[in-house]
Amino acid sequence: MLVAQKKRKENLAEYILYLYQVEDLIRAFHLDMDMINENLVSRYQAEKKTKQEISDWYKNLVKMMEKEGKQKTGHLQFLSNLVNDLYEFHVRLMASEADTMYVSFFKSVAGLVNELKQKNPAAENDVQVAVDGVYGYLLLRIQKKEITAETKDAVKRLSEWLALLSKLFKDFESGDLEI
Repeated sequence: MLVAQKKRKENLAEYILYLYQVEDLIRAFHLDMDMINENLVSRYQAEKKTKQEISDWYKNLVKMMEKEGKQKTGHLQFLSNLVNDLYEFHVRLMASEADTMYVSFFKSVAGLVNELKQKNPAAENDVQVAVDGVYGYLLLRIQKKEITAETKDAVKRLSEWLALLSKLFKDFESGDLEI
């Protein structure tokens, strides 16, 4: 919860990726709050009240996953909505060319995004393609799988694009950027 709050304020793409990991952790503990409290919440160096808030946050996510039928796979609707918000913002940036550096940067990764779309036809938009690609890479690293230099470079470029998009989104939300 504490990490999530910080990431939401600073970088929306990182926030989404972090919550994808949280969903997977919750699934690994079979949506069992006793296991989540024992293995996750108890590790926080925090006061009792804060630990209770963290536990409540996990409990709320568990309830949402159950209600939305995401116990085994998939992502919570609010995360899909955030991905779509980022994508709509991306489309507005591209159409307005309010930030020419952004437009150039996206054009430099567009071929990579299109290539990934071929491998992930279920992804609904360019941002989803990139987020799924980066998350897949993170899962490979966690599993200690071999990753090619080409894949590492591709993920680095996608991550840089998502970071720039998230920064501009943050600026837009705070009123520091007009489109």
